[in-house]
Amino acid sequence: MEILFVFIPTEICAPDLFKYYFNSTIITIFASIYIMKTNKKRVKGLTSILKITGICVSAVLHVTCMVVAEAANGEQPGKLEVTGINAFYRHGQTFVTFRDAAQGAAGADLRYSLYRSDQQITPENFAKAELCYAGILNNSAKMFGAAFKQDARQSPDSPKFDVVQNGVLAPMVIPTFRIKEDGSGLPMWSGLAVRTVQRDQQSYYAVVATDTAGKILTTIVPDASATTKPVDEKVAPIQPFKLLDSKEYGHYREICKITGAKNLPLSVSLHASNATGGGAGSHGDYYFFFATPEMGWRDGLPGVFSIEERTREGKNGERHMILTMRDTIESPSGNGTVETYWFGYYCKPQNIGTGEARAWPFTENRTMWIVDWVSRQYGVDTNRVTVYGGSMGAWGTTTFAFRHPELFAAVYPDRPRTRQKGMPSLLKFDKQETAFMPDGKTPYLERMDMVKFASEHPAELPFYCWCCGLRDGFATFQEQIDMVKALTAAHHGFAFAWNDGDHSSGSAAIRKLKEWYGPDKFALNKSYPAFGNSSINPDFTSGVGDAGKDPKNLPVYYINGGFAWSDVVDQADAWEVTLSNELCEAPMTVDVTPRRCQQFKLSPGKVCVWQNSAGGNGEIVVDKNGLVTVPAVMIKPNETSRLSIKVKN
Repeated sequence: MEILFVFIPTEICAPDLFKYYFNSTIITIFASIYIMKTNKKRVKGLTSILKITGICVSAVLHVTCMVVAEAANGEQPGKLEVTGINAFYRHGQTFVTFRDAAQGAAGADLRYSLYRSDQQITPENFAKAELCYAGILNNSAKMFGAAFKQDARQSPDSPKFDVVQNGVLAPMVIPTFRIKEDGSGLPMWSGLAVRTVQRDQQSYYAVVATDTAGKILTTIVPDASATTKPVDEKVAPIQPFKLLDSKEYGHYREICKITGAKNLPLSVSLHASNATGGGAGSHGDYYFFFATPEMGWRDGLPGVFSIEERTREGKNGERHMILTMRDTIESPSGNGTVETYWFGYYCKPQNIGTGEARAWPFTENRTMWIVDWVSRQYGVDTNRVTVYGGSMGAWGTTTFAFRHPELFAAVYPDRPRTRQKGMPSLLKFDKQETAFMPDGKTPYLERMDMVKFASEHPAELPFYCWCCGLRDGFATFQEQIDMVKALTAAHHGFAFAWNDGDHSSGSAAIRKLKEWYGPDKFALNKSYPAFGNSSINPDFTSGVGDAGKDPKNLPVYYINGGFAWSDVVDQADAWEVTLSNELCEAPMTVDVTPRRCQQFKLSPGKVCVWQNSAGGNGEIVVDKNGLVTVPAVMIKPNETSRLSIKVKN
């Protein structure tokens, strides 16, 4: 009967283990009775029952007591705990690290929430703590670019970077973020939560694990899941972390390395669609960062960018810098990516807004911050910043960069939508409904109609140089025609090329435009002539059916093609330019409007006189937008024309 004394509870035993013990005992008793009934020899009396039961229960108790002993040693099965919390401040942000409550596949469905308070967070006051944000993924310390899906987030063998090691270029695995002072990476199965400081203060932090629905699964334990020392925080500009140096990173590091030269032009590259995600460039200085609430659906979303230095292709061959970044963000589901069209997405952000679902330009805000930081850090010539991108990158070049004449001198969209019809979303959205921008008034699709934007903004815009195939499929050719008409009517600087290509072969049409109107032709502090209504512009039906003749060598057609200019004079009372056209085979005409004038700025109604060396002169009145457009300026084959405009005395 001494076996019965094992049933007495002890402090070591957890409630869950008692449930297991009790259920096991009941099952054992019933099993004993079953054994007696099926035994050929009849078992008589309670004593026999207890003997058989005791044998079975002893085995169960032996295993149970072993489990209890393991629980006493901190290895209690089924118990989830967040451990190892640490917090430190850096450049306007606080970084909170911790150990995941479960590793590998066992932790795949766990999410984490970050809390802060002005006092130490305990189980007793946890309900009063401020929720910073929820939905932090498992193994959130995993390096951005290789953490979009669960299998990648669990792999210690990615991502890999080609880096010089011991004098030899070889793949280097950098599986987690390197935020420590010594440059080492966080351990696998580490959590990382980053909070942007909103006011100068001291803060305590805590982290809890939740299920995917947000149900809390762990408790607050001081020095394990809750900090016991305050973090001194101050509002300050955030700073990225430098991961790799251009002199050691990439196969072509010698031609892409940063030399330290200042005042170089900057080219911003917006990549095409890549649903698998990935990192930034394969050369240059490589950075990672954690976004502010204005840049994502939650605070602290990770991102990457790289900056390299190269010699520009073409006859000028000037040295310039190239900025590459990643549009894709991690999906809140933890098992996929979200492409944002270089705009942002429809969502209910956790850290800003009124709680209403809106179309937030988070990616545009993030891109603006990166461009600004790189420009200041590397001392680029901010008058000569241009943007280019293909496909989805062309969408962003149009809907984002084109609306920022204060930043970008020219943009080069390769097969864009000039009227965006898609909207990235983190929520289910009925397309019959209207999605609004954060102001709650502006419809998203109206804001993304760049034909309308160009028509309504007669003031300076970046030079718009683009191409598209007649059979593109992702964009309509009609919206390209509408863009040409809008830019012409508003006297903006632009050039357009097309062929009878699809979304792939249509890209070839832009090659010659980049030769005529390359980034070296434009700067925010340099005036240039905008062209319109060129007499050698082809009809928009040109090219139809070309693909059926020779799909590998498609003819290209141009609006405002072939122009060159030089020797611009930009004075308070006069503006001059020398013009020519490579495609001119007979005398031609074109409307010319001085754009981006630094000195030649006139009031509406002012009268000017103009003269052209190739023939023609007259008077012109400054329009209501302060623009002077000389109509039908003649240009002759293989000759230059000198056009002069002066304020009439």
